[in-house]
Amino acid sequence: MSLLQGYEHQFGVLTAEVTTKIHAIPNLSGSPRQSVVKDVEQLLEEAQDLVEQMDLEVRDLPSAGRQTAATRVRSYTEELSRLGKDFRRSQVQLGDAAAGRDELLGPDDAANSEDQRERLLQNTERMSKTTNRLEEGYRMTLETEEIGRGIMDNLHRDRETITRARDRLRGVDQDLGKSGRILNGMK
Repeated sequence: MSLLQGYEHQFGVLTAEVTTKIHAIPNLSGSPRQSVVKDVEQLLEEAQDLVEQMDLEVRDLPSAGRQTAATRVRSYTEELSRLGKDFRRSQVQLGDAAAGRDELLGPDDAANSEDQRERLLQNTERMSKTTNRLEEGYRMTLETEEIGRGIMDNLHRDRETITRARDRLRGVDQDLGKSGRILNGMK
């Protein structure tokens, strides 16, 4: 696994944890709430650092894979921005937010939250596997392109060799024709 892939995996785990904690904030109060808020702030900073590290890694990639990786990093930046907005919204919940939430979504129990977290982790893992398959396919495409370039170069060299041989053969044929005329003239 490349360093970039490791960063992407860590980012997926961090964002799943941040999402879970953000959804828990409106239901907490006092010291537990402050503790979760501090945890989320720290996790968001770690995620921001990971995105910056991924951006640096993308800059070191060969130009062929740089475009795809840069697009993924931009989507991670957007996701991080969305999480920051969700985090700010979760801190500014009105007093009756818990009642409104229960009315819309039903009561939040630990099993629901754990189930949601598990699904997020599974989706992150599935996305990581899909990314790996896409990168492998892209790598194979680049290898195939390089092999095709090599074959084209070989064919070009072979064509030049054949052209030179044909030109020499024409020269020899002309020399034989001259020699035959000279011999016929000597008779």
